[in-house]
Amino acid sequence: MNRLIAVLLSLIPLWLATAHAEDKIFEPSGNIFAPATSSANPERAAGTKKVATLTEEQKAELARQQAAASAASAAVSVLSTSGGGTLATLQLYGQDELLNWIAQHKHLKRVIADQCQLVPDIEARAKVMMLPSYQYLWGDMLLTATCVEKDAALGVEYMWSAAEHGLPAALLRLAQYYDQGKYVQRDRRQAVQLMHEAAALGYTEARMEWVAMLNRGLGSPLDYEEAYSWLHHTVIADPGQHARASKLLRQLAARMPANIVSRAKAYPLD
Repeated sequence: MNRLIAVLLSLIPLWLATAHAEDKIFEPSGNIFAPATSSANPERAAGTKKVATLTEEQKAELARQQAAASAASAAVSVLSTSGGGTLATLQLYGQDELLNWIAQHKHLKRVIADQCQLVPDIEARAKVMMLPSYQYLWGDMLLTATCVEKDAALGVEYMWSAAEHGLPAALLRLAQYYDQGKYVQRDRRQAVQLMHEAAALGYTEARMEWVAMLNRGLGSPLDYEEAYSWLHHTVIADPGQHARASKLLRQLAARMPANIVSRAKAYPLD
């Protein structure tokens, strides 16, 4: 069984080479950790790390790698013997499927439900293919000791790698770590910068948490109008989340002049 899995995994580089022979491993910008320099928000400008914006060429490169990975994933499956002695097939997670589980905080439950049988595949897609969604999943598994031995330092490293590739869920998670002082030293400036980055990418949960941060006195009053507009114009299907968003907006509006609130409601600032 293990030998079969190892053979299948060894074929992945060949599939990738066939899909796009000239592809190279995607490298994040070397300027990732440069501090922000904008004077509009002194608190964000003082952050110790800045997530770089991907160029169109980098986005295209990442998309090609993800397409190749999807092709490989479709060709590989893990065979396991079920209780009845028959062979069952576990399909590898698709990109959209995994991102949806991450957004719903169900990704670790799915790994456990699959009886940890896909751990080698998850690790390979995080380490070798450098897929942001799998880097997030692998990092969270290391941080929570889900099917693997706990390694907080390595887990945070993979979260950063996913964030550097522009995954908003990773930006959100890191912001929470720095805000709470969990796994890392508390750094509210870093937390503000990361949460703003995630919210700017349109991630609903991050937009809510960004407004919550501003309501706690973090960030700058210069951020209020933008944050209000972002959340006000976000479509939220879940009733519980919608009610929380409405409450957060009321709290933020109390900090803003009435004419600014009206303007934020009238004009989306995305």
